[in-house]
Amino acid sequence: MIAKTAVASNVATLPAITLRPAIAADQPFLQQLYASTRPPSHLRGCDSEAEALLMRTQCLAQQTCWSRHFPGADITIIVEHEQPIGRLHVHFSEHEMRLIDLSLLPGYRGRGIGKGLLRGLQAHGARLRLPVRLQVTLGNPAQRLCQRCDFQFIGINGGHAVLEWKPDEGG
Repeated sequence: MIAKTAVASNVATLPAITLRPAIAADQPFLQQLYASTRPPSHLRGCDSEAEALLMRTQCLAQQTCWSRHFPGADITIIVEHEQPIGRLHVHFSEHEMRLIDLSLLPGYRGRGIGKGLLRGLQAHGARLRLPVRLQVTLGNPAQRLCQRCDFQFIGINGGHAVLEWKPDEGG
């Protein structure tokens, strides 16, 4: 698994953070993670059961879309003290490393975990001499994190900022 190797050195600086491949049994966690990244529902007249069904459906639709657009991508679960806390989803091609998703449960955001993972991907991109590209929803605080990690704004795609980090030309 390339993504696991790519970030191992940076995650090592974060006590108790490990990575492992996602498995089918992770689906309930991935649905919980998906829901945690969405704003509170404003569905009038919708009960909690219907809202949970909608979140599961949207999560599966997102996963299906990503698997069609990025076949063979690495889907990694971020773990702290044997508990899943997030997901790292990366696609590798001969032209780029594409960060599809980096999500953490709310209680784990702002602790340097995301920054460590981004820096690990950049280090791997430098070794492969590939740019790291991603899209982030406009206004998402993750956009500022990416810019602090030297990602450059290169455009807008729908409601997303397109960001890119390129390794030094010298190698």
